[in-house]
Amino acid sequence: MEFGDRDYATGKVRALCELGHEPVLSAVVKLRLRDGTTDSLPAIAEATLDLNGVAVRAHASADTMPEAIDQLDQRLSRRLRRHRKRLQDRRHEPEPEPARAHPGYADLPADDRKVVRHKSLAMRPMSVEEAADEMDLLDHGFYLFLDADHGIDRVVYRNGDSEFRVVPRVDGEALPGRTRPPIHPAPLVLNHLPLNEAEVLLDEGDEPFVFFAEPDTSRGQVLYRRFDGHYGLITPAV
Repeated sequence: MEFGDRDYATGKVRALCELGHEPVLSAVVKLRLRDGTTDSLPAIAEATLDLNGVAVRAHASADTMPEAIDQLDQRLSRRLRRHRKRLQDRRHEPEPEPARAHPGYADLPADDRKVVRHKSLAMRPMSVEEAADEMDLLDHGFYLFLDADHGIDRVVYRNGDSEFRVVPRVDGEALPGRTRPPIHPAPLVLNHLPLNEAEVLLDEGDEPFVFFAEPDTSRGQVLYRRFDGHYGLITPAV
């Protein structure tokens, strides 16, 4: 990674901060290159802005670091515009966001994969629409949340066509469709199985995550693929 890449990224993010309509309490930019991999998108750029207590995050991967920084600039700019529109009018439909290219995962043998990051969340109850907003602000592909309307753990996510999905399905539920791109129920279910079996299910399937609960429990967890080929695990705080 070139020294000039840091200045280039810092300049891009600083310009976005100056265009904001809220105080920027902090801005963090991370650049890294994945070594020892044959992936076609080794350059990764990430940024997180704290807008008066609300985290707005974006990340991008590309063949070169300047390309990743340019993509980061575009995505972060869209996130900031959408955040501003939400504050101005929650009922205004946000502009559609183009589908993101699949970032690719490091080619790691299944026997070498392990959970290298375990994040425990103190989940406050929220609606499906609020969860989708949080997912967008954080630039995540999925978001585990406690559904305020039904009292269950659920996951909202984007599918390969950049459409919003939520699992598990709730019969008779009227999902929001006017204040944002429509949110649809997905056929995925909450699997009850131990972590090692969730890892096997993740390896054998095409989905980027597995939504599951340990046997004899009801709290949902998410096991997901990381860029480095290992697993990440998200669980509700006890």
